[in-house]
Amino acid sequence: MKKEFLILFILIALSACTSTKVYTRFKCHICLSKYEGVLLLPLGWDPGFSRLSPGEQNQLESQILTLLRDQGFTKVELYDRMDYELLSAGIKDLNDPAQRAKVNSDLGYPYFLGITLGETVDSDGWDYRTAQEVYEMNPPAPDQDISATLPVALIETTSGNIVSDNAIVTEINAWGIPDKDGGENYWNFGTICQAIRKAINKGVSFMVKDCDC
Repeated sequence: MKKEFLILFILIALSACTSTKVYTRFKCHICLSKYEGVLLLPLGWDPGFSRLSPGEQNQLESQILTLLRDQGFTKVELYDRMDYELLSAGIKDLNDPAQRAKVNSDLGYPYFLGITLGETVDSDGWDYRTAQEVYEMNPPAPDQDISATLPVALIETTSGNIVSDNAIVTEINAWGIPDKDGGENYWNFGTICQAIRKAINKGVSFMVKDCDC
């Protein structure tokens, strides 16, 4: 019985429907060469990512760098890993246009990649409606969906101008299964981190394709 119950749970998890959509806010208008440097801004700089642990943020940063390298980029790095190079170039404040321009002129990174975490929606993972509630739709089926919105922007280091800006929305939908009593169980085994990872995959890949010439 326990084995059948476990198999059922696995089938539910695998059946969960995940969708990712891209909403372009600023279409890319430059030709991004895969030999040009792209410097990833730390996720921890964005207040939205404070809801994730430092370990989760580190994993996501590594995921982004790996995605870019897998796309063929030969010079990508995380800003926080450039302490020595930044210090040697006298770069301490990116709000200073002169210092920011040195990221390109001295270090060879013409672009920043900035990813922020917008609205997220989580769920309790499980809910239940009795047979009578299912029949009367009172209360209605619970909203068990999980979602995350990630703005992904490519920014020129010299000018500070945004050259590509897209919002990526990933939703992990819940799954409902009736029981022997006529009621219905609602499950969602997804997590916010899963939604964020899928959004990052889509967002980075879309940005690269949109900026290709």
